[in-house]
Formats: sequence, C-alpha cells, structure tokens
Amino acid sequence: DIVREMVTNVDILVENFRPGVMTKLGLDYDGLAKINPKLIYCAISGFGMTGPLKDAPSFDVVTQAMTGAMSINGGLGGEPTKMGIPLGDMVGGTFGPAAILAALYEREKTGKGRLIDVSLYDGMLGMLAYFPQLAWFNGKDPGPVGTSHINIVPYGAYPTSDGKVVVACLTEGFWQKLCEALSMQELMTDPKYVSMPQRLANRIELEAMLCERMIKFTTSEMLELLDRHDVPNAPVMGITDAFNHPHAIARAMVVTVKHTTLGDIPVVGRPVKFPGAEQEPLAAPPTLGEHTDSVLRDELRLRDEQIAKLRADKVIS
Repeated sequence: DIVREMVTNVDILVENFRPGVMTKLGLDYDGLAKINPKLIYCAISGFGMTGPLKDAPSFDVVTQAMTGAMSINGGLGGEPTKMGIPLGDMVGGTFGPAAILAALYEREKTGKGRLIDVSLYDGMLGMLAYFPQLAWFNGKDPGPVGTSHINIVPYGAYPTSDGKVVVACLTEGFWQKLCEALSMQELMTDPKYVSMPQRLANRIELEAMLCERMIKFTTSEMLELLDRHDVPNAPVMGITDAFNHPHAIARAMVVTVKHTTLGDIPVVGRPVKFPGAEQEPLAAPPTLGEHTDSVLRDELRLRDEQIAKLRADKVIS
C-alpha cells in the first residue's frame, strides 16, 4: 500500500528483483501503470524478463562467464580470468539510466510512461565491442592477450627497471615515433615490422626486443621520453596512486562526505560534469533504512505516530 501510494506522485521506479517477484507482491508494471500512467518502470535483472534463463539467479561472475567476457580476459595465452571490476553488475547502472532518460524524453511527447527491461546479460554482450565480429568473420574465438591488443602491436604494458609503462601505437605514425624514442629506427624499415600485419605476425620477437630496450629505463625516464616523442603512454598505477593523481584531484574525483556512523570518509566523485551549473553535494552511502522515516514523512506526509505504528507492526524496519 505504501508503494502504491508513492507511485501516484513519482516519475521513475527502479527494481532489481528476478522477474515475477514484483508480480507476486502486486507491484508489477501493469498494476502500477493503472495508478500512474506516466510511470517509467525500469526492471533490472540478471537475464531479463523473457527467455529460457529469465528465472535463473545471476551475479557478476555468472554474467562475465556466460557472455564470453571472461574468455577474452587474462594473460596472453593463459586461462580465462574474471575482471577485477564487477562490470557484469555495473552494466545495469550503465544502460538503465540511458533507457530511463530515453523514456522520459518519449513521455514528453506522448504523456505516457513505459516499462523498461534491462538485462545484465544483454548489457555485457553489448559491451563486447568488436570481439563478436572477430569471432564471426575469422571463424575462431579470440582468447586472452593480457595487456596486449589482439590486433595492434605494440600495445600494452611493458616492463621498466622499476615498474611498467603502457604504450599504445594505434597508428603507423605512433609506431615510428616509438622507434625514434627508443633509438630503434632500424625497425621502421625492417620488412618484418614495417606495417601492422607484419608486426602482428612477428609479435613475440618484436615485443621481446621492446622489453629488452625499455627495461633499461626507470618508469619516470620512460614516461618522459615517450612524452617528448608524443607516443601515447601511461604509468601502470595502483588504486591509491590513481586517486592521488593531480588530474583526479583537479577533476574532483575524490570527495569527502560525512557518514552517519563513520564520520568523514572519502568517496568517488561524479564522473559527469555540467560546466556552469552547480551540482548538489555528494552524500555518503546511507545505512540500511536511514531514510525510511524521511521518505514516509516528506513524500507521503505520514505523521510520526503513523510511522511508529508501521515500525511496531514490522511493516518497516
């Protein structure tokens, strides 16, 4: 009843149950749309609302495994490896808001809301970029290549005397600049490395030579050298160093907020900026039920004694 009453005045409902759970609760789209025809109802689930796997449980590692994403992640020639970030979960947060924004725009034209079916499975398949085409047109599944690129050489992380540096030579121009930076100009005219197909065919030999040369430099020396020759590069950083980088700080990607029980804590800043417009300050992650009373009081105008009775009756906790 509380949810139905709230639905009369809200724009968007997001739910993350398996398909059928909201129907059992009497809170499916068809029922709520009768209360509020303008409601945008975004259902996010592991496998979506239709198909043979719609009722199956799913987590990040399941999504990564079943979409082929895990099969292309890992060391060169090694075993498939789960990604360090839970991308299989996060695709719901990537595609869900985009779909909601599209539905909001549609509603401006039609005056009607819409049901949205977001599947982590579909989302991860959609994140595979060009890898499906490689499999379809080559007739062979691509495998893991570590930090290397399946189609581009040199590309990836290379050792220095005290760490690693990423180099990305996506064009012939960058390849030639890398040769000049490393004083290996002879490679520019060597028939085995003169073009990308030749470099791919001789990847192992070429990368061994590059590693042998680059490991003679420190990371800072190599970064300075590559910058000077305009070669795309980056240090391989840990999480702490990444967020301590001057650029991350300048972009306000670390923000201090006050948590209910922990006090001041750092959180990741907003990745989207709106130049010229102030954004609301970030809030700390809420504790379980932290906003229950304020939502009931502010949105439904319930009195304190009504909220107390709901808590006593175990309707809310």
